Amino acid sequence: MKVVRPPGWGFFTAVAIAAFTNLWWSSVPFPYLEGTFFGFFVWVPLGLYWLIRLLLAVGTQWRTWSVKRSLRWLAAPLIVAGVWAAIHLDVSFAVRFALSRPGMQQYAESIIAGGERADPGCRWTGLYHVCGRYLGQSLDVAPAAAELYINDGPLASTRCFVWAPGGRPASEDYEYGLRHLSGSWWGCRGWDGW
Repeated sequence: MKVVRPPGWGFFTAVAIAAFTNLWWSSVPFPYLEGTFFGFFVWVPLGLYWLIRLLLAVGTQWRTWSVKRSLRWLAAPLIVAGVWAAIHLDVSFAVRFALSRPGMQQYAESIIAGGERADPGCRWTGLYHVCGRYLGQSLDVAPAAAELYINDGPLASTRCFVWAPGGRPASEDYEYGLRHLSGSWWGCRGWDGW
């Protein structure tokens, strides 16, 4: 088997789908654990395929290998490095949240305005499909707030936003994770069964 070129469009289509999936799953207040399993079962085989092709190409053409030829092989590692950097710098979450924040705030305000009788249901607010819930006032906690559970397809709805204009939500309600995002917005994580 003589390999002389980097992987083709099929490989890069798989890399693009994997990159989009990883960026989407990490664009919540607390990244999904499923992303780790996805990384192992998708990125590792793609990486091995790329590495084997590279070694075969270098092995068959080592005498004529050039810098120009090396640069053509860098596309896949650069995409992977970019995805990794975006995830670890929280860029995917920051972008998705910034684009969705106005719609989510409008939805959260309508939930609080409806009070305990509100039945907000689920809807798209920007780039998040969320299911809203009214969090009433309690004696020892801040005033009313709205909780928006993220419904990301086949993944369990364990990540959420809390819009709490009266202050910090009760930490004991979010023992698996509570993170201040900005202003009255908090990110939360429920039990995901792992």
